[in-house]
Amino acid sequence: MGAGWKMESSMEEVLIKISGEVDFTGTPDLRNEMHDFVKQTSGEVRVDLSELEYLDSSGLASLIELRRMLVKDSRTVKIIAVTDQVDRLLNLTQVKSLFGMD
Repeated sequence: MGAGWKMESSMEEVLIKISGEVDFTGTPDLRNEMHDFVKQTSGEVRVDLSELEYLDSSGLASLIELRRMLVKDSRTVKIIAVTDQVDRLLNLTQVKSLFGMD
């Protein structure tokens, strides 16, 4: 568990669920957990942000880094659910299409 956030993962579903608040203080730990998860899985990674209350630019950079790692291995990532705050950030930064969102 990071400072203010929690990451749950499922190997069977290849699913990452992040909840709480992700800001610059917690992103190094979040990146490490996501890297470890990617190393232990295969195929598309689905990301559930339905309980993520806050995401700053460093958290968004971590998600983009996750995508870059997966694309390097011919894998994909798809964000399957978001909160309003996260949706606004993804819209403002115009990265929704990178994560399989319309």
